[in-house]
Amino acid sequence: MMHVSEPLKRISPVLIALPIVCFTGLLLNYAVNVPWMDDVESFIGFMLTYLKTDQLSDKIYWLFKPNNEHRILFAKLATVGMHSLTGEVNFRGLIFIAFGCLLGLLFYFFRIFQSLRLPLLAFLPVPLLLLQPQFHLTSNWAITALQHEAAAFLVFSSLYLLAEQTSKRFGGALLVQLLASFSMSNGLFGWVAGAGVLLVQREFKKLAFWLGIGAAAIFFYFHDFANPQGNESSIGFFLKNPHLVFFGFFTFLGGQFDFFPEAEIFRRSILPTLAGFALLPTLLFLLWKMLWPWPKSVLHAPIDLAKRRYFFVGGYGFLLVNAVVVAFLRPRFGYSVMLISNYMLYPSLLVCLIYLNLLSEAKNSKWLKRYVWGGIGIGTLVWGVMYFWHLPALAERKQRIEAFAFNQKHNGNGLGAMVGTTYGTFMKQWMEGAVSQGFYRYPDNMFTSSAEKALLAPIPTKLDKNLQFKVEEQGDSFWVSSFDGPVVRGSQRACVIVKSAAHTYLFPIITQFRPRPFYLNGPASGLAAEVLKSALYPGTYQVGLYIAPDPSGIVYSSQQITIP
Repeated sequence: MMHVSEPLKRISPVLIALPIVCFTGLLLNYAVNVPWMDDVESFIGFMLTYLKTDQLSDKIYWLFKPNNEHRILFAKLATVGMHSLTGEVNFRGLIFIAFGCLLGLLFYFFRIFQSLRLPLLAFLPVPLLLLQPQFHLTSNWAITALQHEAAAFLVFSSLYLLAEQTSKRFGGALLVQLLASFSMSNGLFGWVAGAGVLLVQREFKKLAFWLGIGAAAIFFYFHDFANPQGNESSIGFFLKNPHLVFFGFFTFLGGQFDFFPEAEIFRRSILPTLAGFALLPTLLFLLWKMLWPWPKSVLHAPIDLAKRRYFFVGGYGFLLVNAVVVAFLRPRFGYSVMLISNYMLYPSLLVCLIYLNLLSEAKNSKWLKRYVWGGIGIGTLVWGVMYFWHLPALAERKQRIEAFAFNQKHNGNGLGAMVGTTYGTFMKQWMEGAVSQGFYRYPDNMFTSSAEKALLAPIPTKLDKNLQFKVEEQGDSFWVSSFDGPVVRGSQRACVIVKSAAHTYLFPIITQFRPRPFYLNGPASGLAAEVLKSALYPGTYQVGLYIAPDPSGIVYSSQQITIP
């Protein structure tokens, strides 16, 4: 038994609550009620169709209908439930529903930890590793949050039930795993993970039934997909670049240690790849320690130890299949996808599992102490580094989607679709339909009503001669910058205005989100914004500046942009 001093015992609940409170505060501050890209079709478009249908069979069809390469049953059920209770679809609320799934994962880890009967302080590394903003493009984006966080929670719920090894829990595990299967494609990996648990348990009849239901679920999941989403090209990519797939697997496993996200991809990926090379042997050693000699290692183990081992085996199975599939399918989009924020939940879960597994298999109090203090040290380092790098990214994203919501509201385009495309037309119809039916309302964010009115007013005849912008054309964008304009500090929000006689667009200034001005509230080194050509209708646009939220912060330069 590990000894902890009385002062540490008293503050342990506070230390564990800190990452939970901080992560909650992060979402309260940065989650906004604005759909982005796939959110519009997946939630707004779905609800418009769902509400039109009266037949139960039609409603079930739309609940299960694929969205791109995923079915998102849990996300759609959450949306329908929210609309039934509140009469609206609120994307901030959907993000918090997904946060409930993340807390559910933390709860299962805590239940596993409780069976170890260790001092509470030993659990601290888990919330530090799990509740941090590295995967903010999952935790703070409705569609990805209700896919990744929900699917992971449902799969681990199923594994937790299977670990109990009772017939009643087996039935519950099946039902939860079926929900996971139709809530995201990687929920299907739970069938492999669950099969591993049942195999280790020597529950061969249950295993056969599990595999039969799993095969039927997988067949139904894919049977009406319109196309394979280009995944077949991954085979050709693998044959040409097997080394990228091989190293990508380890980079993904060690993604928790992506400590230099601003570096170019080769240097950035060195530390995560090395971490992956360390984590996999550790995982394999723990599997060997838990399962050898099988089946005595689990059948003759104390009940709590056996349950933990079943849970760890299943969790490793789920996360390793995830890593293999991502490493095989995604490098064709660029190696940086191995460390994209959307996927970084899974490396976090892996490190949490390995830490708890080390505690579970520790041979004496000396090793326990090493694991706990080593875990606290690593957890604190990861937590601090990820907050340092990703808080500015969260603030920048919030400003970006608020600005683009303004563009969508006043131009019928702005939330990720290109002007003139079929998808852009649908997005306009969906958003206008949701507003007209009253279940969505654009939020009041960085725009006071007076500032919004001033932004939409005609361009003043008197231009600011002191405001000079440099406009550089770069592919599908104009890079608009100024080093002689007004000062924007880290706490301020500012946008470049791109305005014609018919349209007013906002594009966020991003230079104040660099670490120095962001944390010290210092002046940004110049102003810069990316103006997307594909977001603009043809015409000539005057370039201006808006420093929120004061209408007096709206000024225009003599610079113009022309979209042919």
